[in-house]
Amino acid sequence: MGDQAVMNNDSDKKFECTINVEDTGAWKKKITIEIPRKEIDSALGTQYKELRRHAEVPGFRKGRAPQQLVEKRFGGEVKDQTKLRLLGQAFEIVEEKHSFEILGEPDFDPAAIELPATGDMHFEYEVEVRPEFELPELEGIKVEKPLIEVDKAKVDDAVLELCNRSGTTDTVDGPAKENDTVEADVTVIIKGVDEHEVLSGITLRVSKDGGAIAGVALEDLGKTLNGAKAGDTKKTKGTAPETHANEAYQNNEIKFEISVTSVKRMHPAELNKDFFAQLGVPGEEELRKYLEQDLEAKADKEVRQVMARQIDEYLDGKIDFELPVGVAARHSARVLQSRYYELLNMGIPQESVSENIEKLRASTGEQAIKELKRNIIMEDVVSKLEITVTDPEVNGWIYQIASQYDRRPEKVRDELQANGRLDELKSQIGMEKAIDKILEMAEVVDGPGDGGAKTAVKKRKTTKKTTKKIAQKAEDNKDGPDEKAPAKKTKKTVKRKASESDK
Repeated sequence: MGDQAVMNNDSDKKFECTINVEDTGAWKKKITIEIPRKEIDSALGTQYKELRRHAEVPGFRKGRAPQQLVEKRFGGEVKDQTKLRLLGQAFEIVEEKHSFEILGEPDFDPAAIELPATGDMHFEYEVEVRPEFELPELEGIKVEKPLIEVDKAKVDDAVLELCNRSGTTDTVDGPAKENDTVEADVTVIIKGVDEHEVLSGITLRVSKDGGAIAGVALEDLGKTLNGAKAGDTKKTKGTAPETHANEAYQNNEIKFEISVTSVKRMHPAELNKDFFAQLGVPGEEELRKYLEQDLEAKADKEVRQVMARQIDEYLDGKIDFELPVGVAARHSARVLQSRYYELLNMGIPQESVSENIEKLRASTGEQAIKELKRNIIMEDVVSKLEITVTDPEVNGWIYQIASQYDRRPEKVRDELQANGRLDELKSQIGMEKAIDKILEMAEVVDGPGDGGAKTAVKKRKTTKKTTKKIAQKAEDNKDGPDEKAPAKKTKKTVKRKASESDK
């Protein structure tokens, strides 16, 4: 038997219905609702009474048309409005009487429910709900603080990266080599699906580490593309993860036909007088000093990220709840957006951000589930620590992200607002503040350096303005193709980042 529930409506009358809630699996509940006939008749009567006062029926003055004529003329509309009103009242009671928090949208189609001509009204639907768990102690967590050395080898790598970013990109007639990029149109063939998808103008990197297309990991992608020329068609295949956002992909074999339209090759800039002049530095020695300062600033962020991951591992080990793969798939966009903001705030180059996101889309179900579990746990941590996020803090993050990629903060904010992502950004900021709070309360001990030994980070007074200026000039000098743009799908497309047309 269900619970008999009542609520006050606008006329201070009691609305009655019977609600029954039962568990139907991990994270799922089935809600069954019965609305008695007297409530249906009362709601219909109220609707018709209101309609008669305003309805205009030929041959009758306003408010004077007979009830039967009004019912004949407007019956369908009145029944639909009454049904929606009754459903709304029933949902309010469910929300008031039960404390579980619903995730996403209910598995429910109002159009499939009919208002019965006689008898009571019955309907049911399923919802996904947040798991209930207890947070462990958040004070005094033991955390190792890594000691990262900015050495000559890292500065050498930074110089090489800067030369690549400042280099030129040419279209080549010959075959693709490692580290080239390939422009292509990709036909996606899904097993069991007759209609194929086409990804137009997609950019793929020829890498020994493989890659991903449409959220499907392809370990042999680099090998497949190596040697490809414009006009060639290459084929590869992979299995989509169980957590893929597209249900047709999930755990299914996906074939890709890659029609190469062009091959691009990067030519790094040379360390010469003209290059130094473009960057606004006297010579290589000064350039290396500026890059070292930038690496030290990034090392601080890396240290914080390593410590934050230890907090995540602690919470993951202390909290155990079942998270079905299907739930992770349906909420994958939320996980991707959280990671996107995290990477942007770390100052990672935009093309690397896109590659990281694509790899996460193609990740195993286990990794996607772990990411979603972390988000759910951190939301409770934010609440327990009473973390709040102010508008100035949101604006500060937007300004920081915009400045790192030389974009106008107001443009970035407008795009986030238009895409409904400001709340997601605010949630991410809250989680980062919660991690900072836990680290303040943690027992921090020195950990090994990145070479295995305890090596201190060498510090100098940084000149962020000059370092940023050098980085920006490198971007200005880059005239290669825009590898940051996601593939354009002829069907559904998931927006993973804001437009960069204003750069």
